[in-house]
Amino acid sequence: MNKDELREVILQILEEKKGEGLTSTEIRNILIEKGVEFNMIEFREALADLVREGKVKKTPDYNVRKFKFSLP
Repeated sequence: MNKDELREVILQILEEKKGEGLTSTEIRNILIEKGVEFNMIEFREALADLVREGKVKKTPDYNVRKFKFSLP
């Protein structure tokens, strides 16, 4: 799967979980459950690109000490 396809699947996952913020680990686990083949570097790059473009919002969750990703 190329990075553009991976970005679309990530957006789809966040749309399905709208209202919830997901950590990168949670997003990764959902991708694995769906049988999506990817490498971690492409995953991190795709997620970072989506944040930079403003398509995904990144907010800190101080309770779990991780960043949560959601749709803006």
